[in-house]
Amino acid sequence: MWYRLITVLTVCSGIANGQLEEFPQLGLRIAPGFEITLFADQAIAPDVYSMTIDPSGRVVISSRGYIKWLIDEDGDGRAESDVLIAKSSSGAMGMLFLDGQTLLTSEGGSFNRYTDPGGNGKFDPSPEKIAQFRGGEHGLHAIRKDTQGRVYLIGGNDANFRGHSGIADGKSGWIEGGALVRYSAELKDPVVLSHGFRNPYDFDFDSKGEIYTYDSDCEREFLLPWYSPTRLYRVQLGAHHGWRLPGWKRGWKRPDYYFDSVKPLVNVGRGSPTGVAVYRHTAFPPEYRDAVFYCDWTFGKVYCTHPDADLEELKDHRANVFLESTGIFGFAPTDIELAPDGSLFVAVGGRGTTGSVYHIRAKQPLKDARSLPVGKVATGEMRVDPSAADDSLALLGNRGFNVEGFNAAAIRLVAVEMDRMMLTAPLEKRMKILRMMMRGLGDWNLNKPSHEAFSGYELADKEIFEQEHVELLTLCRNSPRALLHSLDHDERREAARLSAMLSDPHPITTGRILDAITTKTPVEDDFHYLCCLACINAPITGEQVQRVAAAIVALDEKTAGLQMRTKQTYIDRLNEVVARIAKRSPLYRELIRCDGFARPNHAGIATSFPRPHSDQAAEVFFAAVQSMPGAGWGEDVIGLFENMEAGITFPVLRRLANYPGLRDECVKLLARAPTESDRKLLLDAATSPREKVSRTAVQGLGKLSPTVILVNGTGNGTDELIALFRASAQEVTLPLIGRAAGKTFNDRKAAEEWLVADHPAAALAVGLGNGKQQDDWPTVFGKVDWKSGDSARGRKLFALRACAACHQSANALGPDLSGAARRLSPVDLFKAIAMPDADVPPAYRVSEFTMKNGKKHIGRIAFTSADGVIVRTGPGTTVRLDETQIVGQADWIGSLMPKGLLLGLDLNQLADLHAYLKTL
Repeated sequence: MWYRLITVLTVCSGIANGQLEEFPQLGLRIAPGFEITLFADQAIAPDVYSMTIDPSGRVVISSRGYIKWLIDEDGDGRAESDVLIAKSSSGAMGMLFLDGQTLLTSEGGSFNRYTDPGGNGKFDPSPEKIAQFRGGEHGLHAIRKDTQGRVYLIGGNDANFRGHSGIADGKSGWIEGGALVRYSAELKDPVVLSHGFRNPYDFDFDSKGEIYTYDSDCEREFLLPWYSPTRLYRVQLGAHHGWRLPGWKRGWKRPDYYFDSVKPLVNVGRGSPTGVAVYRHTAFPPEYRDAVFYCDWTFGKVYCTHPDADLEELKDHRANVFLESTGIFGFAPTDIELAPDGSLFVAVGGRGTTGSVYHIRAKQPLKDARSLPVGKVATGEMRVDPSAADDSLALLGNRGFNVEGFNAAAIRLVAVEMDRMMLTAPLEKRMKILRMMMRGLGDWNLNKPSHEAFSGYELADKEIFEQEHVELLTLCRNSPRALLHSLDHDERREAARLSAMLSDPHPITTGRILDAITTKTPVEDDFHYLCCLACINAPITGEQVQRVAAAIVALDEKTAGLQMRTKQTYIDRLNEVVARIAKRSPLYRELIRCDGFARPNHAGIATSFPRPHSDQAAEVFFAAVQSMPGAGWGEDVIGLFENMEAGITFPVLRRLANYPGLRDECVKLLARAPTESDRKLLLDAATSPREKVSRTAVQGLGKLSPTVILVNGTGNGTDELIALFRASAQEVTLPLIGRAAGKTFNDRKAAEEWLVADHPAAALAVGLGNGKQQDDWPTVFGKVDWKSGDSARGRKLFALRACAACHQSANALGPDLSGAARRLSPVDLFKAIAMPDADVPPAYRVSEFTMKNGKKHIGRIAFTSADGVIVRTGPGTTVRLDETQIVGQADWIGSLMPKGLLLGLDLNQLADLHAYLKTL
């Protein structure tokens, strides 16, 4: 055994060690000993959702609009063409060829079967529906089969496995979260093998028949005590893997140390799990046999872990980076598949990002390499055992199903057992008894918590607090209170949770929970104990309130500011905890007094204080802002000053408005009583794409005296005209435009005509002019015979001008043009083409990112995570920007659509282009 253990340790270190080798032309680096090439580019593999290999070894990909083969006609390792299998409106999230004539897919939540009855590669375009689940990003995903021909489906927590009529004889209400389902070889009799996942996109088998999947996190809850990182599982049949809730905005997973949850092989960290493939082949070096490759979309990585399924002694697994992107190149892997020759294919795409397929080979593949068959998969399944209902303790101890509802008889047995063996039983048994008591009491209040922060700290069933159970309640509270002295961190953490769930009123409980918070404890533990303090009914003394306030202030330093990243709900949850504790203690007062409270990341806490505490906090923060104006204050600090005297705050607000990110909030206050010195600030804010800010700024300008516009179109007045015409809140600008012009305009069009006629330079600045050519467009459009066009010639022009790349591709950057020629007149439609910046719809506005090195990137945001942004800078280009390198982000008023698309076209060609647009 020791020899085998040492061998496996050597294997694992072989995967982990070694500097990744750069492939700069692809923007990738990969583990030593491997080479990677581009098999299919964006042109024929756009925005790939999923991929599979057919029985002939051909690569098959899918996305919105297609399922198709990629064809390498000349055998040079590069696909030159594609062949459509089916027009999939939603795109397949999972695909599997049962044989050369049968393709299974999951499309929009539908489990489909396509067939090729003639065996000539022509599949029936209308698939047979085997079953209907739900689709979407948390819906039905990957499909695979074992050597016995049985078919497996996996899906996320919105796939509607719960309540599905075809599963487990229609009794599937016990299913929670995502699940793994197995069908017979005949695609009948579906059964659930395991559940409690969040959103596993893919899975695979190893040569022993074990199943592996990579599950997702809920990044909004990062740093909160219930946050669960992305994790690689060796799936345990008949078990609940811990995830409890549907949806993507919130989540609760049982801690890994609970007996009724499956412990992951690897807790990877933040990310977006996608493709999974087990390397069942011998072409790669020996250390990769049965290794699991799994993809992370957010960070552009492919991890590799060798699970050593037969060696329980080796438990320290790692997520070793096998392949990753470099720089800002767009590489968002969505799927990974093992080819018959032992090479790997990796597909990229998703959410409109750059699509491609890459091919990975070993530089020195083993001779006579062969594939390793899938081992026999266990037959276990999940079905409710009716006999368990008659045995309360057996039901509480079942690890496959969630148990809810109060069970007095079972609780009494558990409480007596805990009290009896608390000092003598091993830790594992005590932990199990603690968890069984929670289940017997009704478990967590996930569905209707008093506040989100207390979902895992309140009982779903309140029956234990009824008068008839007073004695039992006292018995239940004794043991967890005693276990607050435990030297084991997990046991002390759960003892505090159970005390909170039982609303323990004993004074000693407060002190023991506070003692668990130190300067060295992790921030997640501190937050956990603060939640527990909020939920117990024990009194909090004056000295203890000071300690609570100090612990809350210390959280900011412990989190290093990461709690303030995009999408985080940390401050919202912390405010709920503060408000609950403040109900029975002077916590607001002590926080305001606490050293270090008045700093940028605490402004969001102070804004939640009720008056008069919020007024007191505002004064403290105002003093801090005056002494440290450049400390990195956020928008929320400005809101604190709303009720302070304008004469005191306005001079400071004018200085703060010069800092990035603070202007709009400062304008909201300054616009109430602006002075002439605020004019430029208000003009700048009037062009904000945030309509509320724009409206406020324009209203503020209306309170100032009119500006004189010189006859020659120069001076500050022209600047004001430009700002008013650029304002996103157009409905409030017309009176001010008229006041500046000394005229009365009945509508926007009349104002625009006046601007073009009297102030052509200003008109040009707001997109109402484009030099001499732009001045000619109304005349040109008036001469076109729009009915004379030829759609065939127009289609060629559409292609030559590269319009399809932005409007008709699978990763379109611009709006769908279907019906545009029917909704708009020819003149209006072509005016929008000639002047793309004039009116950019909100959904297609873009952002400009400035990096630390001075570079700028302009594009539409495809995805924003807590660590960075994926930006689509063109129809086939995507960049990945590290949040730590971004120094500025601003809304860009222009359009990604290039100007001059109509330049050089004659009257007949304009008519031809319009004729083609009418066919869309």
